[in-house]
Amino acid sequence: MEKAKNLKDVYNLFDPMVPLRGEYLKAFYVDIRPTLFYGLKNSIQISESPDKILLSGYKGCGKSTELNRLCEDKDIKERFIPIKFSIKDKLDLFDFDYKDLLVVVSAEIYNVLKANGIQMDQDILEEIRRWTSKIEIINMKTTTAGVDAGTLLDFIFGKIGGWMKVEDSTRTEIRTSISQNVSNLIDIINRMLTYIKERKNVKPVLLVIEDLDKLPIESATKLFFSNILPFLQLNCKIIFTFPFALMVSTEWGIISKTFRKPIILPNITIHDKTGKVNDEAYRIMKEIFYKRSIESLITERAINNCIRYSGGVVFDFIRIISESANVAMVKGKEKIEEDDVEKVVISMRDDYAFLTEEHISKLNEIYKKKVARGEEENNLIRDLIASLSIIKYYNSEEWFDIHPLTEHLVNR
Repeated sequence: MEKAKNLKDVYNLFDPMVPLRGEYLKAFYVDIRPTLFYGLKNSIQISESPDKILLSGYKGCGKSTELNRLCEDKDIKERFIPIKFSIKDKLDLFDFDYKDLLVVVSAEIYNVLKANGIQMDQDILEEIRRWTSKIEIINMKTTTAGVDAGTLLDFIFGKIGGWMKVEDSTRTEIRTSISQNVSNLIDIINRMLTYIKERKNVKPVLLVIEDLDKLPIESATKLFFSNILPFLQLNCKIIFTFPFALMVSTEWGIISKTFRKPIILPNITIHDKTGKVNDEAYRIMKEIFYKRSIESLITERAINNCIRYSGGVVFDFIRIISESANVAMVKGKEKIEEDDVEKVVISMRDDYAFLTEEHISKLNEIYKKKVARGEEENNLIRDLIASLSIIKYYNSEEWFDIHPLTEHLVNR
């Protein structure tokens, strides 16, 4: 992959909505937290248990890119069949039920095995057919589509994700059917997983479920606190993303003990608690730019401002770069300059227009004390974390600061 050679290239190569994968990952990836990645990779490889792993971090910290890297890693692919999917693509985030996710997990496993040419035992296929035949809405859809018995399961599992995402009535009926016997669906999934593990020259499954961190916090709490047991019973390793704000909920103490130590991807700590710049952190963030672009497309002061205003959040850094390139192009420039960045930053402050006086009062307190705590204020702090209004940093200790884009709201 070639680096950006003009501002149009910068705008396209710095798309904040697209995580790195494939050839882009190989060409543009910057290893900003090697210890965490190799720790996760090593634990997956050496553990003989079907571990269930929680992974989180602030929005834009690079979770998707790190998970892409893990699933594309040569050593991991030699040991496992990685099955990675996003619930955003398969389910309605605002009408979420754990039974929907179980259905999608079963479909993803079936589809990947089919794609890899792994033929399942006829007894398992027959059990899956019996399960689907008990759901009237699925029978109706297969009959209407004129699907023959030979392609029945391929059709159902190829379509069921779309049905669960956009069809309210289908989603409701399938939930109702599953509610009567969740254990039957778990048994079907486990039979598929066990069959894979017992086949000669066939690798076990590593399941990676992305974007659970984008669920409303109430839905995420219900999943990980009340309804996680069926997933813990699945006979494979699973990585779950989860909302960072869940860590300040009253249920977190119990949730965290249900799993091995949760893995948190930190933001880049660009300054210490006193505000002193971390030169190494600035170097790393500049490397993110210079990996994708020739150096002459941005001035030194402009890139320093991009870093400062990002707060060390990679998503925001990428977004500021991309939008600044667009502003500079409109002005007829050939490089990003300081005034282009300032214009973008002013417009991005609108992202925080929802903050109330209560929020702003809390921001003032965190800005001065670098601490976010208070049992009675959990919901308030949770809102600020979820909206990226405050950021947690890690040096020799954990501490909080407000996002630089909210600095204009506080009394200094």
